[in-house]
Amino acid sequence: MAKKLILLSLVAALLAGCGAMVPVVKQDDLTAQQRREVNEVAIFNAAQLVGKDFTVLNIVEGISCKNKTWDPAATRSDAIFQARYWAKQMGADGITNLQCDHPRGTTTTYNCWESITCSAEAIKLK
Repeated sequence: MAKKLILLSLVAALLAGCGAMVPVVKQDDLTAQQRREVNEVAIFNAAQLVGKDFTVLNIVEGISCKNKTWDPAATRSDAIFQARYWAKQMGADGITNLQCDHPRGTTTTYNCWESITCSAEAIKLK
């Protein structure tokens, strides 16, 4: 009986300690103000930037990751939110050239049951 309890405790500890191996921000952990600020990071297409002066700060990548079997499914909208979040962190006003991959199944690279990745250029308007 004691061996079963120890084994069960070990398995539970291992499962609880296994997190995603990519930077993912849980929207529920952000305040309403922080979520609002992230959602204010504009998504521009090429036509909207014609005639505007801007600087590309960097490439951002947003990953929606279903890490545990009971987590919600990975979604494109969450991956876009993640990209906008990281753009906001570097002081960007918007993102452009947004591209999202098709959903992926289990990945050992990310430690996700399923994931969706979106990448974009973080830009600062002048």
